[in-house]
Amino acid sequence: PFTHARNFISAAAFAAANGFVPFGNTSDVKRAFDALQLKGFRKDNEFYQELLELGVVNSQVQVRQVMDLMEDVKFGEVLNKVGADYNGFNTFMKGLKKIQKGAQDAYTAEDDVWRIFNFAGYFNQLSKNYSNAVNANIIKEAPTKLEIMREAASRVRQTIPNYAYVSDFVKGSRRSPLGNFVAFPAEIMRTVANTTKQALDDIASPVHQTMGYRTLIGQGLTYTTIPIATYEAARALYGVLRPEVTAMREMLPEWSADSTIIPIKRDGKYYYVDFSHGFFYDTVSQIPATVISQVDRNEQEPVLTGVAKGIFNAVGQLLSLIHI
Repeated sequence: PFTHARNFISAAAFAAANGFVPFGNTSDVKRAFDALQLKGFRKDNEFYQELLELGVVNSQVQVRQVMDLMEDVKFGEVLNKVGADYNGFNTFMKGLKKIQKGAQDAYTAEDDVWRIFNFAGYFNQLSKNYSNAVNANIIKEAPTKLEIMREAASRVRQTIPNYAYVSDFVKGSRRSPLGNFVAFPAEIMRTVANTTKQALDDIASPVHQTMGYRTLIGQGLTYTTIPIATYEAARALYGVLRPEVTAMREMLPEWSADSTIIPIKRDGKYYYVDFSHGFFYDTVSQIPATVISQVDRNEQEPVLTGVAKGIFNAVGQLLSLIHI
């Protein structure tokens, strides 16, 4: 349940990075939930099928990579052979498969809701941009509804991680001893670059200029401002001083050493939440996060030295993540 909650909440970053306020347009949120393929929803299956044909939905990276890994190790085949030797095991496996299917559908839906929300946001904004451009005599005629839908779908595919765009080389790396889940960070880097390029292209266009500036602002807030602001807000809220954060970092496990942490002090005891491990864009925000941790860890050093060390460490982590 915690993983599903984190997945749903964190995926809101996709909307924020593209310049859309999560839950900002309630009609788009409602339409997204109505189209989900989960029991209790499915009120707009026709719309979902259209999005499926456009390649907008059902392309969640982590779920697809987990399924590929299970195929690699012949997970189901091995269990079926085991089940043939033990009475009642097949009955147990049928129940387990139902649970797996439910969890898989939920995980996909948590991702789809933000894909649909982004698609609706793009469609509405593009339609408005073209209408305004026609009225201002910038263009003679607006594209058709279907053409705008295709353009909105293309933007979603290019700016939100999509397993269909993961290269065979990256997919194959899951079989290496270096790591199994490289597809998602690879897609984060691809989509971040695409989002920036799209924003710059929009700024150069007289039709979409405002949308381009909004996207750049959304990127800046999402990639760097949100992690730093969350850290500073938590420090202020719980009254945790910088020397106390420095002391906390000395006891952090290796996997959290350079993460953006949310420090908590309650009843004289110290706790922390690893914000980076729940933040989808940690791959690109790793540099400012590592810089902050380095400065926190070495209060006696000049700030500039801490910044330099932080950048060096962050680049090293990024290179190791993409297996260079």
